[in-house]
Amino acid sequence: MDIIIDRETKELNTSFGNLAIEKLGKYFNKYPFLEKVSIFLRGTKHPTKKVKINAHVKGKDIYAEASGTFHEDAFENAMQKLSVQLAKHKTTRYKKGAA
Repeated sequence: MDIIIDRETKELNTSFGNLAIEKLGKYFNKYPFLEKVSIFLRGTKHPTKKVKINAHVKGKDIYAEASGTFHEDAFENAMQKLSVQLAKHKTTRYKKGAA
């Protein structure tokens, strides 16, 4: 299952999609350069579930991938990795005090 979330997305028809919107909302508020996020869920019948996140920022794509026993666990792990990469992108691209 693939989920695409942008800044204007308010609600989806799946519980996992609504969880993703809730978690990603703070990232859209914190990082103004974040445009949209694609979430790819793999392994519905496999014992380990895999989540791939592709965040489209201005001029670049940032990828994060994680696996876990449930899709929610894998999503949390991938979001931690994405948070580190977004913070790194912010410090390298956007200097403090620059207009």
